[in-house]
Amino acid sequence: MLLESHILDRLAMSAAAEKHIYYGVSWEIYAQLLEELGDEGNVRLTFDHGVLEIMSPKRLHEQITRLVDMIVTLLAFEMGLNVDNCGAMTLRVESEQRGGEPDSCFYIANEARVRGVEEIDLQVHPPPDMILEVDITSPSLDKFGLYLAARVPEVWRYDGAHMSFHALTGERYEDASNSLCFPHLTAAMLESYLAIGREQGSTAMLQTVKSEIPI
Repeated sequence: MLLESHILDRLAMSAAAEKHIYYGVSWEIYAQLLEELGDEGNVRLTFDHGVLEIMSPKRLHEQITRLVDMIVTLLAFEMGLNVDNCGAMTLRVESEQRGGEPDSCFYIANEARVRGVEEIDLQVHPPPDMILEVDITSPSLDKFGLYLAARVPEVWRYDGAHMSFHALTGERYEDASNSLCFPHLTAAMLESYLAIGREQGSTAMLQTVKSEIPI
């Protein structure tokens, strides 16, 4: 059993490490950690029924995230859609004892419903329309349970080589060939865009994305 009062001290001492897992952590300590860390961008916290995972993303992880952010922004602009990129906004479902930060999350269909809202409360506001998970360094905790509890309609997952889309169907996620937010977009297309972005740069990538948007 972890001595909860020492979590912050232990985290500070080993901040350079990539992943830590703590057991027997209360929801209250998890909430305290979130408050203490604030907008610290180099850590991700995932909480699942008393298990706390703390991860520090590496450069490739962040590069993929930023490339996807650019793609989503361009697609929304070209298709006349408003998009609210909430980045690694913490999602908390206390009733299910789950919480965590996606690598990016986006409001598109529900953008107007959260426009101007400073703090998202999932008991009041809708969940993000789409979430990105970059799992190059395999996490120990499966965040799909959190996204299911939050009722997120769509999850994009990249494992370092392959992109996959997952759509919420009832009480589980099923593989989807096309995005719900951008119906013309397939996982294979997005995977190819990321390859172009990494090999040829973001400009070539965005030019390709734009050229393949249906008129």
